[in-house]
Amino acid sequence: MSSAAAWMPLYVGDYLGDTQRLTTEQHGAYLLLMLDYWRNGPPPDDDGVLQQITKLDRAAWRKHRPILSGMFQIADGAWNHKRIDREMTDARDNAKRRSEKAKAGAKARWGQCSDDAPSMPGALPVECAPPSPSSVTFTDVKDNSAAIDEDKRFWDDAKAYLGKSKASLIGQWVRDHGKTDTASAIAAAQVERAVNPVEFIQGRFRKLATNGYGPGHSGIPL
Repeated sequence: MSSAAAWMPLYVGDYLGDTQRLTTEQHGAYLLLMLDYWRNGPPPDDDGVLQQITKLDRAAWRKHRPILSGMFQIADGAWNHKRIDREMTDARDNAKRRSEKAKAGAKARWGQCSDDAPSMPGALPVECAPPSPSSVTFTDVKDNSAAIDEDKRFWDDAKAYLGKSKASLIGQWVRDHGKTDTASAIAAAQVERAVNPVEFIQGRFRKLATNGYGPGHSGIPL
């Protein structure tokens, strides 16, 4: 499930205009079908699966199927919905644009060496290749204080966004996933205006693990 699946646009006027003749039970079933579609794509033309999605018993599903099926286009063994397909495409495109804008803004601010720059204010730069020992100068050593300042800013900004009570959880994320990935995940939650930031961030970490990326991979896929 993409981050775009965290919310679904519902145009009330359009919905009511298309569903004037639905009963209360049919409204509930149709909305459940739409929500499942948004998260999982077109459901199969299988009465058992559709009955499970709508939470209707067998008799109620048989009664309402003719009406509900008219709200979809049944083809290739699936219930398709052109309006939802269009909205899903728009949502994915908008999420991609927001992510690219956030990365560009972070890169411009921090001068990072990677296109996968975290966008959260105070986030640490993406790790770049370290300089060779022969190239380290006294100025480089003095600049360590800047890294300390950035570390403090990361913690200050993270706690300001998630709350001081989440400090131990933030520390756990840093331990398990690295500071760069943690900063990137928190940044994404801000960009997406996540209703539940902790759940959103943990979901990104789960997706990162599912895709086989280890700690230090700052380009957490959306």
